[in-house]
Formats: sequence, C-alpha cells, structure tokens
Amino acid sequence: MRFLSSDESNTLDRKLRRQFGSVGRPRVVMYYTSGETDYASAAGLIARAAGPFTEAAVLFSFCLTGDGWLEHKRSDPRWRSYRQWRASFGEARRLYDAPGHLIERGDAEQLSRVIEFALDLGWDALVTAKPGRNLLFLSHDDHVDVMVGFEARPLAASLSKLRGWRS
Repeated sequence: MRFLSSDESNTLDRKLRRQFGSVGRPRVVMYYTSGETDYASAAGLIARAAGPFTEAAVLFSFCLTGDGWLEHKRSDPRWRSYRQWRASFGEARRLYDAPGHLIERGDAEQLSRVIEFALDLGWDALVTAKPGRNLLFLSHDDHVDVMVGFEARPLAASLSKLRGWRS
C-alpha cells in the first residue's frame, strides 16, 4: 500500500480521464441506502470484481464532511478508524494532502478496505485496476457507477442481493 500525494493523484486522475475519456454513460449504476448497507460485503464484491490486478488505485476527490480532520469530525469513530488504518501503513498526512491509495499486486483485502471506507464515509472517488480496463466511480450521493470492466453485470447482480442495494 502506498499513498499518493495530491499532485501524484491529480496526475493519475488526468491520465485515467484521458484513457477512459471516450466512455460515455456508465454500464451499470447501483444505488445504496446510507447507513442500511453492509459496506464490508459490498466493498469485497467490488474488489473481487476487479479480478487479479497488478495495481489498483482509489482516488479520493470529495466528501461532504471534508477529510475527517476538522475538529467536529476528529472524534467520529468512522474517521478515527480510517486515520488509524492509514497510520498502520506509516501514513500521517491528511487525506487532502495524500488522497491517492495505490494498492499493490493482488492485495484485494486492502482494495476492499479502502472501498469500504469510501462507501462508509461518503466519498466521491475513482477506483481503477489493471491490467485491463476497470474504472468505477463511487459517489457521495449513494451510488456506484461502473464505467468500464469490474464485471459490471455480475457485480450488479451480486450487489443487488445485499440489503440496501438496488439498480
């Protein structure tokens, strides 16, 4: 696991948008109900749908509550858990300063964990995995847009079986 600085994340974001620029509408859009959703199971399904990857990334771009460092959010147990998870990898920078999460070859457990945090904390984030063309968007507005790859149809079928998920 490596955390990308804001500049590195922006560079990767631009590269992804060029690479996937021709992708129009999402192949699949899945909606979920905040707070009524099993984020761990959903994140696991999404991570497994990436297949055997050589590298994956989750790029945070926005959250209504900021990056969890504001005074009123510092005591929130969900944000505290996220900061502790980051610290376990030696990362002390704020999410705004290091918004990229670069996951190493085949570490689906860590990819799943980052996606779980993103869903639970209400991030807007791009998720990508290679080889292949895999790109999805997590929205703070309680939906996941599968743009390319991620076994879109089977993933949607699996997510729809979880409580709080629908297409």
